[in-house]
Amino acid sequence: MKERAHFLTACAVLTMVVYAGALAARKSLLTVEAIDYSQRTIYHSPEKVGYTSWVGLWRLPDGRLQCSFEQRTAAPGGAAMAYVSTYPVLESGDEGQTWTRVAGDTPSGGGRGMAVLQDGTLVRPKWGDPKDPSSTGYVQRSRDGGKSWGRPIYFLSAAKYQNWPSLIHRLRDGRLVMMAGVWKRGDGNPGIRVTKMMFVSNDQGGTWSAPIVLMPTDQGVCEESDFCELPNGDLFWVHRVEHYTPAPPVPLPPGAVPIIPSPDNNYPAPEYSDRYQSIVFRRGDGWEPGPATPAPFHHSGFPCVLFTKEGLILHFATDGIYWTADTGKTWTRLPIPGTVYYPQAVQLKSGKIICIGHVGGDNVYGTVNQSIVEQSFRLEVKSNNQVIPKLETVNTSP
Repeated sequence: MKERAHFLTACAVLTMVVYAGALAARKSLLTVEAIDYSQRTIYHSPEKVGYTSWVGLWRLPDGRLQCSFEQRTAAPGGAAMAYVSTYPVLESGDEGQTWTRVAGDTPSGGGRGMAVLQDGTLVRPKWGDPKDPSSTGYVQRSRDGGKSWGRPIYFLSAAKYQNWPSLIHRLRDGRLVMMAGVWKRGDGNPGIRVTKMMFVSNDQGGTWSAPIVLMPTDQGVCEESDFCELPNGDLFWVHRVEHYTPAPPVPLPPGAVPIIPSPDNNYPAPEYSDRYQSIVFRRGDGWEPGPATPAPFHHSGFPCVLFTKEGLILHFATDGIYWTADTGKTWTRLPIPGTVYYPQAVQLKSGKIICIGHVGGDNVYGTVNQSIVEQSFRLEVKSNNQVIPKLETVNTSP
């Protein structure tokens, strides 16, 4: 039975590799349409100027979808603009047609960037206390659906490093890959010297590998990157990249966005931000990061990347939803609106794609009326006017 399972897995992977290669070879002949598109608000804060931001989206083993976000409401008896944070959790059992609030808002504390294992175990990244510079980020696990969480799991020495883990994805073979920004204590300003790194866990998040640097620190920094697993096991990444340039400032490259300092950020603002892309190549059980090169997208917050059953890679952002059939050599925008801010996306078994984010941006509480918005659509890929069937063996878990 074990040999048969290995044989079937190998056949499935071979099928995906051949299929993806065929798509790439015919990319100039492909027509990609987004059908059954819809957009709607699924949640608004009880306050008239609502604050609801930083969505997490995941799928449970039984197929239910859940999402969470930070909600800020006025602190009882507090001063003007004083607030308390809670983390509502919404759930859908009908592919996003309806959403209801989960009793008790579990998983408690939200689940942005969280991975869900096949047995239901939750593994999430957490940041340290922003008021305590000696603290650092860590990983937490839950075996009861997020009602309680285990002890912090530190993947680097807190005495030597401060880090900001931002997401964890599960690979098809069960391993976990985590993205984090890492600063070596004493190496200049932490906002300027945060290195993009990935970490791998072979034991469901209990322990983590040594860091794998995704991009040289001097090339660009930020803890925000996303990736998807390709059929051959490589990881395709899109990075938010922040650049700090000496005075006088250099001319901005195409797609770069000048940054206005946020009142919620204690670190200096970069000269500009843009997008890069890269591939981390799978080498047996190890990994070899390829070079990071500019991507043809405008900066717009946290990137979101999805490998679809149609064999395409999608990049979701406020400036548009783009697809590529040749691992980022060429990108084409879908003829539908871009996303709201900090999108999270998943493709269901039916092929339906759901993307959820928040209206607004890096807004201060009480200044912009935010809400949680869902977009959904399906892809139809044609070559020579023939509809290409979907890949049924692709893991599209968020």
